[in-house]
Amino acid sequence: MLLEISLDGNDIKLTLKNGRKTIDILAWNDEYTLSEKLLPKIDSLLGKNKISKSEVKKVTTKITKTSGVTSARIAQTVAKAWNVGSGF
Repeated sequence: MLLEISLDGNDIKLTLKNGRKTIDILAWNDEYTLSEKLLPKIDSLLGKNKISKSEVKKVTTKITKTSGVTSARIAQTVAKAWNVGSGF
């Protein structure tokens, strides 16, 4: 299972994939509260699809140049921490 965090300016999208198949997508627009909302939104997406956190083996990021530096760092830090915890 793969979770992709996509940032395009203020548009944030979480995509849950199993191989090449997209399981679900959660998207929202946010400017200043990504650090407060990202982990709860991930929990919400996983809970909605009845997937445990341990089933997500890798988290990737896709960040455009129009995204803010702080938002990009938040997304990258969450992905790195998740992947370290999963053994990648």
